[in-house]
Amino acid sequence: MTINGVSQTSGQQRLVDIAPSGDKLQVGIRDRKPGSDWVNVVVPAESLLTVLTEKPTGPQAIPGDDATLVAEIRRNEVQLAIGTADAAVGLDDLMDAVGSVLPS
Repeated sequence: MTINGVSQTSGQQRLVDIAPSGDKLQVGIRDRKPGSDWVNVVVPAESLLTVLTEKPTGPQAIPGDDATLVAEIRRNEVQLAIGTADAAVGLDDLMDAVGSVLPS
């Protein structure tokens, strides 16, 4: 599932892609421009869900297969970063996206 976001460092519109990858989740961040590069990471679904539901203070590093996803909850917004790529998305939108790709 794809959700709209905005880079907090550049102000550019971004897309955040959430897809299943076995018992894990693939999270990708890319520009809205067609053909633009994107970065992604495969993280444990349970780790991301824990951050989203418990809403800990400050940035939370979620180690992935090849990189680390950093997620920070700010009221009703989630700041996501993979390396230098970042996007802020709505908490409800991200929860819906994660819920829609997890097996029932």
